[in-house]
Amino acid sequence: MEYRVLGKTGLKVSVLGFGGIPIANISEPDAINVVKKAFEVGVNYFHTSPTYGDSAIKIGKALKDVRDECILNVKIFGADRKRTEKGLRKALKMLRTDRIEIVQFRVTKEQFKKSLGENGGFKVLLRAQKEGVVSHIGITDHDPSFLAEAIKTGLFSNVIVPYNYVFREAERELLPLARSLDVGVTAMKPLGRGILVNVSEALNYIWEHNVATAIVGMKNIREVEENAKIGFKPAPLSDDQKKKLRFLAENLLRRYRIENGALIPKEIQK
Repeated sequence: MEYRVLGKTGLKVSVLGFGGIPIANISEPDAINVVKKAFEVGVNYFHTSPTYGDSAIKIGKALKDVRDECILNVKIFGADRKRTEKGLRKALKMLRTDRIEIVQFRVTKEQFKKSLGENGGFKVLLRAQKEGVVSHIGITDHDPSFLAEAIKTGLFSNVIVPYNYVFREAERELLPLARSLDVGVTAMKPLGRGILVNVSEALNYIWEHNVATAIVGMKNIREVEENAKIGFKPAPLSDDQKKKLRFLAENLLRRYRIENGALIPKEIQK
């Protein structure tokens, strides 16, 4: 597996990250096997949230024996101080850990100013960071333009943004800015929530664009093994491959609309 430094966090993360949402929908034994397999093939970066069903519980159980070798990235909602406190406590309990490497501060543009104030959640994370419970604070939302403004504050060491070869909004400002500020970038919805089936080209497209890692939802061992093979040797796309992706993106946009980076089928006109 290839590893890259996640910006100013200094953490070396696997280019293939584990997205925790899908395992909430499978049995606990199966989920634990999938997570363990991901670790065995070199994935060290696991993303989840206490809002993702029992995903965090399953990840915590699967990684308990290798906890010190893993990087947990946990999304916590931040607009309200009490909700942030509750979310952080719940995440620690579900994951069976006393620390989280990265907490991803989840707020919207409309909530941002309030979230940094006395009644917002950011101060909760700062306190947790001071106490050693949280190592790094990142930010996430579905709006790349807002995230670009947020990282200009200098408050965040990393960011998670929806990004794939169809939804390329992050390329306008966020990715170049993140590079200049040494803010680490994680791509979510790299496969458009399962619609982009040319997985190798889709992931390599992302890895070419100042992205340290892409979190991919995986629900079985076959998916883990197939995705890991791509992460073993990321390769720049040829001009022909890039041309093909542009053509595919244009065609997909005729049949799908973009919603938070995911591709959703358009309603059939009657």
